[in-house]
Amino acid sequence: MSMFRLIKALFVITLVLILQLELFSNIRFFGVMPELMLGLAIASGWHGGPSNGALTGFVCGFTVDLYLATPLGLSALSYALIGYLLGIVAEIVAEDIERIVRLIISIAAIALGLTLFVLFGELIAEPNLYNKNFGKILVVGALYTGLFIPVLHYMMSWVFHESTYQGNQRPMNRSQLT
Repeated sequence: MSMFRLIKALFVITLVLILQLELFSNIRFFGVMPELMLGLAIASGWHGGPSNGALTGFVCGFTVDLYLATPLGLSALSYALIGYLLGIVAEIVAEDIERIVRLIISIAAIALGLTLFVLFGELIAEPNLYNKNFGKILVVGALYTGLFIPVLHYMMSWVFHESTYQGNQRPMNRSQLT
């Protein structure tokens, strides 16, 4: 990853982290807040490939872990795995698929990511991750985060794809002016 991409990725991660922790922690539907950082890991896997998706997913998950009361690294592991898997899916699926298909795949990946988070938490005997409200949290969390997936895909495409705009960077000689 080039230095310019790294700076853009850190900017986007910081912006989305602040939005998730400060704004959307107070805007909940049925008591559930969106998992924007998981959506960012999904979008980075889609646009950056498996290795960039895993790296961005790990960084996103680790920054979320710093704020959660769960064991350090639980979100980082889940998000990195989902970012890697979506990178593989993006390589298999055609580049020019419809946006609705990308949205459906992303929402399914959010549900898978939340399930992996709870599964890994149960494997290390973390209490209170799986409870009677897990189904509601899974469905509402995936759909609520799905509302923001197009914006997250746009942000990560800005990070990982080069601009094709050339502008006036071509030098002109005197014969072209006359």
